[in-house]
Amino acid sequence: MDTSRLTRLPDELLEAIVFYLPPHDTVAFGATCRRSNKITFEPLVWRAHCVQEYRYWESRHELKEKLSRPPAQTKWRLLFNERMRTDKKALELFDALLETQQFRLERMEKVAAMGYDVKELLLKQRDQTPDDALDVLARRYHANALLGSIHRATALEKWTRLQNMQMVRLEEVLGAYDLFVLAGSKGDLSDMDRELDRIAESIRFQDPDFDTWSVRLKATEIARWLRAQNLVGNPSEDDYHALRNNFISIALFDEPHTSLPLQSVAIYCAVARRLGVNAKPSNYPHHVHAVIEASASTTLDGAPRPSRDIDFSNPSDVMHMDPWRSSNEVPSQHLSTRLMQMGAPLAQHAHHLGPSTTLEIALRTSRNIMNSVQEARQRNTAPRVSYPDVDAAWYSMLWSMLVLGDSNTAALLHRRRQILPYLVEHYQAHFPEDLNLLETLVAPMFESLREHHVLMHLITTARAADANQRAPSRRPNKADLRAFWIPGQGGVGYRIGTYFKHRRYHYEGVVVGWDTKCAADPRWMEQMQVDSLPRGREQPFYNVLADDKSVRYVADENIESLSRQPSEAILALAGRYFKRWDSASGMFVSNIREEYPDD
Repeated sequence: MDTSRLTRLPDELLEAIVFYLPPHDTVAFGATCRRSNKITFEPLVWRAHCVQEYRYWESRHELKEKLSRPPAQTKWRLLFNERMRTDKKALELFDALLETQQFRLERMEKVAAMGYDVKELLLKQRDQTPDDALDVLARRYHANALLGSIHRATALEKWTRLQNMQMVRLEEVLGAYDLFVLAGSKGDLSDMDRELDRIAESIRFQDPDFDTWSVRLKATEIARWLRAQNLVGNPSEDDYHALRNNFISIALFDEPHTSLPLQSVAIYCAVARRLGVNAKPSNYPHHVHAVIEASASTTLDGAPRPSRDIDFSNPSDVMHMDPWRSSNEVPSQHLSTRLMQMGAPLAQHAHHLGPSTTLEIALRTSRNIMNSVQEARQRNTAPRVSYPDVDAAWYSMLWSMLVLGDSNTAALLHRRRQILPYLVEHYQAHFPEDLNLLETLVAPMFESLREHHVLMHLITTARAADANQRAPSRRPNKADLRAFWIPGQGGVGYRIGTYFKHRRYHYEGVVVGWDTKCAADPRWMEQMQVDSLPRGREQPFYNVLADDKSVRYVADENIESLSRQPSEAILALAGRYFKRWDSASGMFVSNIREEYPDD
């Protein structure tokens, strides 16, 4: 007879103990006897493991709905085992894609197709891979690339729903832009959702009678609370167009909580809706306000109102707030006067004072991002490593302009044709892992058009290149080794992984490929005046990854090797081609040996 103290405990205490066990120990404890096996099969135990181990879930699991039901109605242990199997399969694919360039893109697509069910796994690879891991840079880089691909697919799903006139919330549509630039531990749509819920509950908690207040009182209190917490507005208008001000998640989670009026109003409206206030962004030119409508049965002040449509000229039906500037109501007459001063026809006043569509607010956001990026580039204020990333923000603008548009098919097609070359260029330069998005979302937009054939050729070529083994570029035999390795003596003097500074333009970079002499086309050589270089076109040329994320073609005579610790900008990018930085040799360790086996 088993007389251990543990087995003499009542089931309730054993269940409480099991709740503190990690999943593997739970299984081990359940294998000890029938009684412990029964206890560890309790749905509550595995529901706790699902919630504690996995923060992110694909929408198909309907986790929020499952959590609201009685535990016994969901097979939580099976659900947990499914996630474990997904992790195992994804990690096998991830490890394989790090080993070889062949089928790397295909493997990345398979991992990305698992969506949010692999986000925890990828976050661990990106954020918890130790610095001394043999492939630390490659592991972090490709995990981050996959996270970006998953986030962008989610963003495009939201915009596609909006374009197809399906239900999607304003904060989801605007938060989709954030998914393109998401870099930290917070900022996903679910994070924003939880934070907006928390803010709404905090406002409600201020007064137990809050839900009985009139709409007008609620509307002003929401603005007052948000401004008191510095969650809306911008205390420094000097950086009004700063890129960070276009993103809701940055306003919610990062100090200082600055934003453009549009994002401030979007935050206001999302919180207001959670508190029973019907608030929407306005159509007002140059500055977005919140339009607050009376309820179906009462005026803004709580008096009974007849059942009729909202009258946007009636102050008892509609009010305006500008949470970016103030917690006070903005008089409609003041807004009308300003419209007259701007020369807006009287017939259009009702439109400007009324609520905008979510589609128009999304396109307005795209235009704001475009202006912010262009201003940053003109002022040269975009640092080498920045958050939000300038290229990712520009990419979000291009995608939104491509996906979203009005019902005028001809106008939308015209804009899509204008945007397409820039989108493809950006995809090729920075986001090659998005090939599947190009194939499934972009190509169908141009069915039967010339652009469709161009896209399909690009896609087919990329897939063939991914499937084929790279042709090796061999260094000469030992008899020629000396000349081949010494710079300036007629050979390729720099190896793959050489960290350098450009002698003329002083940017930093790393060598990712070489040719024994200039292999560019004659037009490029003429444009870049290659023959005017002291050593001309016959010297070695190198494909290099620069610290501004561009890939360039540089003459041997302009390479000045560096042996010190690389810059953060280079380390953040190098994982695309290298495993790690080796301080002993002063070189990056190549992960592209299929192409350059002797390097």
